Amino acid sequence: MGFTIKSINAINDVTTSHGAGIKKVLCSNDEASSNITQIAVSRLKAGEQVEVHVHETMEEHFIIEDGTLEFMIDDKVMMVNSGTYVIIPAGTKHGIKAITDCKTITVGCSV
Repeated sequence: MGFTIKSINAINDVTTSHGAGIKKVLCSNDEASSNITQIAVSRLKAGEQVEVHVHETMEEHFIIEDGTLEFMIDDKVMMVNSGTYVIIPAGTKHGIKAITDCKTITVGCSV
């Protein structure tokens, strides 16, 4: 597989698969030869939330660039702010609520 260069500003916004917020998909699993399922820049508006769910075969990595999010991870609630990195292991129950308008980089990896 060859290299790829993309202009993030030229990538169209799409609705997230969880129905909350929008994202720009920088890389999807068909573009990578690794275990990456997706890399995206995601935005949630204050009050939007991703309902509690589980990815049995994918871990998720979140880099919070802007804003404040409330993460529910295995029945624990924690607030995170810009400059925070969060890893959700595969098989872990989790949900997210935007306290303020937020921007994150999200990376999914199959396990």
